[in-house]
Amino acid sequence: MAMTLRLTADEDRTLAELARTFRMSKNGAAAKAIDLAAPRPNHPEFVSASTRRLLDRYAGVMSRLAEA
Repeated sequence: MAMTLRLTADEDRTLAELARTFRMSKNGAAAKAIDLAAPRPNHPEFVSASTRRLLDRYAGVMSRLAEA
């Protein structure tokens, strides 16, 4: 479904940064942000998936911290 999203300059910069972080388009990042922020019918699965995603993302940092 097509939709026009009206953003302030600050919101657009935030969305652009989110898109860079997720390595996707701003449209994809907006959809991802909605998906991440939307209430979940099964909260434990959401927490588990979020934890896996963050552990994967920061695995290198955590490894370096463990060795320090």
